[in-house]
Amino acid sequence: MRGSQAFPRGGARYRIPDEPLPSGLARHAVSPIWPLLAVMFAGFAAGMAWFAFNLHALGSPSRLRQWALIVAGLLGAPLYALAVFAAADGGHLGDTAMRYALLGVPVLKIALAYALLLHQLPLAELLEYYERPLKNGMPALLMLGILAHALIDPQTLPWYAMVLLR
Repeated sequence: MRGSQAFPRGGARYRIPDEPLPSGLARHAVSPIWPLLAVMFAGFAAGMAWFAFNLHALGSPSRLRQWALIVAGLLGAPLYALAVFAAADGGHLGDTAMRYALLGVPVLKIALAYALLLHQLPLAELLEYYERPLKNGMPALLMLGILAHALIDPQTLPWYAMVLLR
């Protein structure tokens, strides 16, 4: 092979597959522990929105995988709750069994949030070590928690909205 065919014009660029992709939002990136705490403190929807923002801010190369986890949580939690309610209405679950089965909803939410934490943590550590310190997420966490508890009224929202938001 000739040299001009072996390497593209301008030289070849070596790219590491799991290297973070540069993003203009990198200055707003936080440690993924803050979105995980937001899932617990401010609600599932707020925490997933923060995880979605943070994956772009960190420049995650596994964006599709992380988006799949976010969508799985936002769709899976209400669908799982709907299946439990349908099984209870069909007489397949008693009252006590239904209460135990509904424990799967928060377990699913926390498991997906933890999986997102595991995806984002190495990227956050790389960015913090080589680029710049990450933002402190405590002010945003407190603001999200206060707003979520002030704006979400369990008596006025339908059950599926509560499953999604909380």
